Amino acid sequence: MAIASVAAVVLAYLGALGTQDAPFLQRLAYWAAVIVPGSLLGSGALVLVRHWGRLSAHRWLELLAVALLMSVPHCFVVIVVSAMFFGIGMITPMVVLQFWLAVLLIALVMTVINYLANPRSGDPAAGPAPEAEGLPTPQDAPPPIMQPAVAPAAIASPPEANPGPALPAIPALLADKLPHRLRAGRLLGIEAEDHYLRVHTDLGSDLILMRMTDACALLGEAEGARVHRSWWVARAAVVTASAQSGRMELALTGGQTAPVSRAMQPVLRRAGWGSA
Repeated sequence: MAIASVAAVVLAYLGALGTQDAPFLQRLAYWAAVIVPGSLLGSGALVLVRHWGRLSAHRWLELLAVALLMSVPHCFVVIVVSAMFFGIGMITPMVVLQFWLAVLLIALVMTVINYLANPRSGDPAAGPAPEAEGLPTPQDAPPPIMQPAVAPAAIASPPEANPGPALPAIPALLADKLPHRLRAGRLLGIEAEDHYLRVHTDLGSDLILMRMTDACALLGEAEGARVHRSWWVARAAVVTASAQSGRMELALTGGQTAPVSRAMQPVLRRAGWGSA
């Protein structure tokens, strides 16, 4: 909404799209009535596209899909607002097409600005995250597990398979926000996406409306850590940990990859996550 407000002021000042002959206050009211509903429609389109999930690996295609999806209803909003402020005469298919092309252009620009202002987790543009509230400190990290000495009699027989730690259950307050098909699953990780959280389970994933700090507060007893400002990871879900050029990533059993902030890298290594 802050970006939308700034855009309305800039477009009003420039007198964009033929509005330069109107008084400034009229232009400002017009562009606010155009841009703010567009921002709300764009937020809804973003939730739908990311909930669909097919374009999550192709960010610029996701951006284009959001702009196209919001431009259709927003076109009619702009037509109504333009008729109220300036009058547009007969509304023909050609008039609708011209409005839609202008709306699509502005929607693309606004979506690009919002994407650049809100980089998704794991993007290089996001940079290393500062230490955030709720990050475990080295004192809070679980101590490394000491392996018992092997008895001589055990050398002759093959050792029993170690089943490893189990995935944590989904807290009740978190499960209530998920679809029924996911509530019986086990928790792999939680990923922040703008104002939403994507909860990853062994049965699938879905978006919920909750703050990361509130979700982490529900996971105090779970075996895991907030490894990045936008990721909480269950330790039992970690398959491998890789580090290259100062960047560390955790590969999870569900196929997701979680970035690790620079502040958390030594903490996880001391806790034994680097050998996961």
